[in-house]
Amino acid sequence: MAIGYGNSKVYNNASEITGPTGWYMIKAGGKPQPFYVNQDYDGGGWVLVMANRRYTAGMNNLKWNDAMSSVNYRNAGSDDASNKIGLGVSSPSLDGFNAWIGLDLWKGLSGRHSAGKITIVQYMSDVNGIELNNTAQQDQRIRFEGTGFNINGAFQGKAFISQEADVNGWGNSGFYSMMGNNLTAFDRDLDSNGGNCSTYYNNNPFFYTSCWTGNIFAGGGYIDGPYWTSSTSGYSMQYCGVYIK
Repeated sequence: MAIGYGNSKVYNNASEITGPTGWYMIKAGGKPQPFYVNQDYDGGGWVLVMANRRYTAGMNNLKWNDAMSSVNYRNAGSDDASNKIGLGVSSPSLDGFNAWIGLDLWKGLSGRHSAGKITIVQYMSDVNGIELNNTAQQDQRIRFEGTGFNINGAFQGKAFISQEADVNGWGNSGFYSMMGNNLTAFDRDLDSNGGNCSTYYNNNPFFYTSCWTGNIFAGGGYIDGPYWTSSTSGYSMQYCGVYIK
């Protein structure tokens, strides 16, 4: 089903892709880079920009500049130097990697669902590696949009569109709300906490306030997995995916 990284075709954007769900080379940030594109959900062309699997350390130790401008994949644990999926690696399935696509690249990968906007679908599941179109196994799914990110990584022009599955308050207090905050990483503190929130949660980058609600990466002294409200262990899920179009 998936297209391997070795495929010679390079696409200018996801709207040019006519093949099945899988990996494609799309020109982003001035060069061809690998992206996972779901072709089976709401017209296709949805690009995976964030993913986390429980008990895999998330995207910890990811530097602020990389979280803003690089394509970052992890197919094992938490080694920021060596644990990235490269162009020579065969296409992994969704249950085999975490992802964080640099925020500066989102604008060039989106705008097709709503002109000039980044349309986001975010979902949770108790099953690892669930595809975006497998809505029957998603307990949490929302859709919202915005115009892009400012220089500090805060999502601008945020507008909630729809609650597409049971979210237990997610739309008001979780990922949607948090994305309006500045991006904090272990090497750059832009949250409102007296310390650095990233360092509390296993050096994972996120749109922290002070600090918890909405963090899909977590870790540190807390359960290593996606959360959506507060720090109660009962709110942890196995998998989270974020796609844009």
